[in-house]
Amino acid sequence: MATEYSEVNKVVQFFMIITENRQQGELMLPIKFVRKHGQGLPNVICLKTSNGENWKINLVMNDGKIWFGQGWKEFAQYYSLGYGHLLVFKYQRLSEFHVDIFDTTRVEIEYPPKRVEAEKECRTSKKRKANSSFEFGSTSCAKNSKGKQVNTRLECAKDFKTSNPSFILVMCTTKVESPFHLTIPCKFGRTHFDLEKKIGDIYFRVLDDERVWPARYKIRMIKGKTRFDVTSGWMKFSKNNNLEVGDVCKFELVLKTNMTLQVHIFRKTNEVNLDCSTYAKSSQQKDKATTQG
Repeated sequence: MATEYSEVNKVVQFFMIITENRQQGELMLPIKFVRKHGQGLPNVICLKTSNGENWKINLVMNDGKIWFGQGWKEFAQYYSLGYGHLLVFKYQRLSEFHVDIFDTTRVEIEYPPKRVEAEKECRTSKKRKANSSFEFGSTSCAKNSKGKQVNTRLECAKDFKTSNPSFILVMCTTKVESPFHLTIPCKFGRTHFDLEKKIGDIYFRVLDDERVWPARYKIRMIKGKTRFDVTSGWMKFSKNNNLEVGDVCKFELVLKTNMTLQVHIFRKTNEVNLDCSTYAKSSQQKDKATTQG
């Protein structure tokens, strides 16, 4: 993880370049930033993107280091962060960080539409833990009164139960437009791919469609990290299924012998009337019927 740190007009800035898959786990803040500002940080901060989206992120401290913990995995997954992405952070006040996200071409990404939920207005109180070297404030976020009734595409994808191993990707510009680049999460690849077979076939399919989209994958090492890239075939699948930026896809490994992934698509156009339980029940019934047939 490459980092750089500076202060401009009392707005603290630093950037980080993703050098490994950060869709899992935590993200460590620059040591220099922590030394100067870590003492006053609360245990929960609000991370704000350029399109006004607010994310609640827990901070974790250990041995003088601070990480983005709970909430970071969801953030990284929602924006499809991966190897080579550049994140520019601005620390503006006690509990607020602003972040701009740039893809591997160093162009700012096209941000997915905001999640369909109440804006979370994060506020940090002035209370402090008196005897803590890492002083935590008490942070709360205002929530929509509908609570559990509020659903997003990503939440629905997570709630949708599959009977086989699966992973979730949010469609960003580079996945649904040129260069149509799809990378399979490293953890999933290590678990389910034959690591001795560096190049092979992979197949995509969707419910209610007899077609199968053949593709190719390549396993390679980049700076000591294993990558699982779909090198051909994904573009045709994306176009044939009208995938758009902001759609969420859950990839289910339905047949490991020839690496067949069934893709469950949660489209942004359906979000207004999205009913997760209905979608899951309908899909599972169709899946069962297909298996029995």
